[in-house]
Amino acid sequence: MYRENMYDVIKGTGERVSALVVPKNNGLKGYAWKVMKEAGLDLESAKELEKGRLKVGDLRVLLRRGEDIPQIVVDEFNNGNIILGLTGDDLYDEYRLKNPQNLLKIENTYDWYDEKARFFRPTLCLINKSGKAQDIPLDARIAVNGKYENTSRNYLQTSPLFDGKKSTVAVYNGDLESTVKRGTNDCCIDTVYSGSSIDGYGLGIVQKIRFSDLVVISPLKTEESFFGKVINREYGQIKRRKENPTCSVTSQLLEDPEKLRRKINEESYELTQALSGKGDVTAESADMLYSTFLALVQRDITLDDIAVEISKRQ
Repeated sequence: MYRENMYDVIKGTGERVSALVVPKNNGLKGYAWKVMKEAGLDLESAKELEKGRLKVGDLRVLLRRGEDIPQIVVDEFNNGNIILGLTGDDLYDEYRLKNPQNLLKIENTYDWYDEKARFFRPTLCLINKSGKAQDIPLDARIAVNGKYENTSRNYLQTSPLFDGKKSTVAVYNGDLESTVKRGTNDCCIDTVYSGSSIDGYGLGIVQKIRFSDLVVISPLKTEESFFGKVINREYGQIKRRKENPTCSVTSQLLEDPEKLRRKINEESYELTQALSGKGDVTAESADMLYSTFLALVQRDITLDDIAVEISKRQ
């Protein structure tokens, strides 16, 4: 099976990618690392820098849980770093359902094909004791996996199988099938791989909801404005100066609250003068934003914190 070279995927972003974050959970890790090797990135030969951090050549690799990877890619971007994430597209879609206003996009998809899997890839399924839709009661108790809660709720709201039925949802982190076997729940929605778990409990698949492949994601969604990218980078650069001080003016201002207050007053005055026709409003506005970001970073206030505050006023 053809696998696009991972380094070509990174190069294709046109950005300086500082790291790749890959799954460390056992089920997802095994196949994901195998695919990366086929794509020219052998993670097994990586040098371990510290727990959860590897290096392959010049590429830093972070090990995180697959379901956390979309958020980590966003967090790093908000800190001024562009990293790519490798995870399941089911987990990526779950993140998008939970966070519809997000910066993520898919840079590449790697098809999942494993002959050991019942449906050749991970498959989210509706499961009950009989495997028959007619055995779903009118008032159904449904166990869902927390990793796919939003996907599952969306399915229950839109599936014709649940027309005219009431669904009471319980969220678990694992062992969903056992709750159906014991009668605690009528059905469950969970991922089937080999199928050994449902076979062991004597359960059946009512319906396949969705399949899963691997995706490489970035925080470079095309809908994001040029302004948004520049602002995120500027904030990130200032934050890095706080974490790793240098002899720069930015570091000096961050280390001296009184000097920073004078800087803000100075930039505010110059912007006011520009508005009176005594300067360049665009340039002075940029300087004012810079000094504002200094104040935010000094107080550990994020751009998201500001966005939330602004949204309250809209």
